[in-house]
Amino acid sequence: MPLVQQLIKKQTKDWTPKMVADPVQERLLEIIAAKKKALKPQKAQGKTAPSSSPSNVVSIMDALRKSVAAEIRATK
Repeated sequence: MPLVQQLIKKQTKDWTPKMVADPVQERLLEIIAAKKKALKPQKAQGKTAPSSSPSNVVSIMDALRKSVAAEIRATK
């Protein structure tokens, strides 16, 4: 029994928060943060018009006006 007690005393350490640190989780959180930063759109300098890339959004009123105008031209 004294040998076991001596071994326990030898292996016992004071608790520190570093004992529960998970380096894998910390690295994973760093990778996630880097990917979020890379995906975040960069703010435009000054106020400019929205991106000039083509859009598939169609104004219903414009389409209706064109349709009515084409119908009127066809019947004349």
